[in-house]
Amino acid sequence: MRILHVAKYYYPYAGGMESIVKDLCEGLVQKGHEITVLCSHDKWSYEETVINGVKVIRLPRLWVLFGQNINLRAFSKLRSLAKAADIVHLHTPNPLFETASLFIPKSIPVVCTYHSDIVRQRLLLKFYKPLFNRVLSRLNSVYVPTENHIKYSEFLIHRKDKCKIVPFGIHTHHLISSDETIQEAMRLRSEYGSYCIFIGRLVGYKGIPTLLKAMQGVDQKLVIVGDGPDRLKTIQMIKELNLETKVILLGKVFDKIKFSALIHGSEFLVLPSVTPNENFGIVQLEAMACAKPVITTRLKSGVPAVGIENKTTFLSEPGNHEDLNAKMLTLFASSEMKREMGRAARVHFEENYTHQSMIEKQDHFYKHILTQELKNQDGRNDNDNDRENQDEKRLKRNPLEQVV
Repeated sequence: MRILHVAKYYYPYAGGMESIVKDLCEGLVQKGHEITVLCSHDKWSYEETVINGVKVIRLPRLWVLFGQNINLRAFSKLRSLAKAADIVHLHTPNPLFETASLFIPKSIPVVCTYHSDIVRQRLLLKFYKPLFNRVLSRLNSVYVPTENHIKYSEFLIHRKDKCKIVPFGIHTHHLISSDETIQEAMRLRSEYGSYCIFIGRLVGYKGIPTLLKAMQGVDQKLVIVGDGPDRLKTIQMIKELNLETKVILLGKVFDKIKFSALIHGSEFLVLPSVTPNENFGIVQLEAMACAKPVITTRLKSGVPAVGIENKTTFLSEPGNHEDLNAKMLTLFASSEMKREMGRAARVHFEENYTHQSMIEKQDHFYKHILTQELKNQDGRNDNDNDRENQDEKRLKRNPLEQVV
């Protein structure tokens, strides 16, 4: 199949959506599909490249409005590329390309993976609602990673009939428990002692202040892996709460062995996000792949639906540091509970979130859509033939109808 994926950005641009789109596209290439990605550039230049078998076309960023890259060439470029594709696959939210998708010929199937609602740009949302409702009417199918994406979306809750569940999946080659990884994990445990881990950007919605307040009643350590605009605020808060001996702020960790060892050496992962800007939390999959329990929050998003409450995951109330503290103390106190939840987490990952599983499900739905399109086309052809036969019979009965 020739499949056109349409995203806001693409690798090497770093982000949760970009990571999923990259893994999905490369997996589909390995299945034998011809994959093209159309996206925006974070620079002012046009670019065409091939990355691991995926053709990537980046349109230059001409100006920015409500945090969205604007380039009117998106309309003509998407339409021309769509005409050469069997299926067009949008990744939303992406208002520019969603608008452009309305001009794709009706004969071409269009689907989307719905990563999240628009949460921050409330003014944009006012204009976006009628637009995206039109896009939804045009789409053949909508793919979501969890049931919660439907339940808590003001758009999808009324379009359940179009929604299909395709859980996100990840590669685990960077998380393999090799001899080097085990040795590094042992070294980290020797250096830090018992610790839990946070992995992610240092931004407001991640809930770092809640996590630091929760650490005030904990004897063990917290290792923070990540960087972001709130780094200085985080350092300041660590000092204000007298947590300098408890919190290790590592920044980004690029070394794959050390990254894997940090997870393997930890007791559990904490993802204390406080708003639905956190719509899934890929890092939960990385922890579960390493047989680690997760503590996250009861958000109205896909986050709490990734694991199984009280089996692989503890859920705390968003922004409630006392509740988070209680969950952390419970896990730190029971080695047997950590082992049981860790084993369950690994099984849950293998059954639901492998990269191969994501590719197989997506491939299945593509084939289903094309099969339906062929049936619809055959039905239209049959109707045309019926009309022609009826015309012939009518003309035989009344040859004068041939005279105009």
